[in-house]
Amino acid sequence: MIFALSPAVAAHAGVPAAWDHPGYDAEDSYYNPHETVINLSTITSLTRRWSVPLRKHEGGACAGYSAPLVAGGRVIATDQYGISAYDAATGAPAWHFNWQDPVGTETPAMAVDGNTLIAATSDCYSQSDPDGTVVALDLRTGRLRWQADSDIPVYSLAVDKGMAVIWGESPSDSLTTIAYRAADGRIAWRKPGYQASNVSANGRLLLTDTHNTSAVDIVTGAPLWTAKAFWQAKAATPASDRFLVANGNSLSAVSAATGALLWTARGAQNDLLATDGRRVFRAYGNAIDALSAATGRLLWSRLLPKPFAQPVRAGGLLYLGGPILDPATGALFAPAYPGHEIITGGMLFTVDDGRLAAYAP
Repeated sequence: MIFALSPAVAAHAGVPAAWDHPGYDAEDSYYNPHETVINLSTITSLTRRWSVPLRKHEGGACAGYSAPLVAGGRVIATDQYGISAYDAATGAPAWHFNWQDPVGTETPAMAVDGNTLIAATSDCYSQSDPDGTVVALDLRTGRLRWQADSDIPVYSLAVDKGMAVIWGESPSDSLTTIAYRAADGRIAWRKPGYQASNVSANGRLLLTDTHNTSAVDIVTGAPLWTAKAFWQAKAATPASDRFLVANGNSLSAVSAATGALLWTARGAQNDLLATDGRRVFRAYGNAIDALSAATGRLLWSRLLPKPFAQPVRAGGLLYLGGPILDPATGALFAPAYPGHEIITGGMLFTVDDGRLAAYAP
């Protein structure tokens, strides 16, 4: 359901460029190489340009507040009714999209394909037989372009090369990966018995079964290589030349072209990763490690009093959902901006405690 609002105030020349995937790009590198305005010389002089409360359901809802996206002059954020878009320069509301049942719908995964926002979610009523939903919304107006309902819940969403790929399983539904065409929602291919991830390395997607990992073409599903290993893709380098994969308590780099194992770093949880192509940043608990992307060698490690959030690299800085560090040395900078953070086009956007805010020098 769409509630159209009055046009947003015209954006000024400093409207951010794009952060159209959860991790900036389809590789989920969490690295914006194009940020030049917010850096070490300006981080202490940011001021809040606007702030809006995200919609909260009075009766409570399964959905919550995730990191926003930025595309087409919009900032897109999840809330407890669905998805909302705001003018990136002013914070003026552009549109709202409501789930048919907001109370029983999980927080969606989102990514942008051209001028289309893809969002994938699951219902939260059934533990034994949850279902999934994928929608495509017009980025400018929020109007529904297509909707695809699936018997499987949605565990991840990868959007790249005009495709949207989900996977899921439940006690009532077999493990399956499904690829939809972003243009019209038609199923392009499906792989029973395989799980995917939210990471695409220039159109290469990793699928895993019980014993093997295969790279497939995200457009056709055709296999490119197979390795006898259980690798879960957590990120890929900005150059798309290697996957960063987890296997238990180890992190490995794998050639995206051949599947060759390049290095392994053991001894940490590996869900919160970022990479700028030179370093890999791995946050776990109160610790963050910086590893060489070429060799996996530990470059530096740092402990802080509170647990870290998702690492984000932009403008010569490393953001950790509060603390801001020097990515080369781990030195601590101030001030802190708590919450989910993205940095693009000379603006820092945060979602914290149900509030979306924008900062700029």
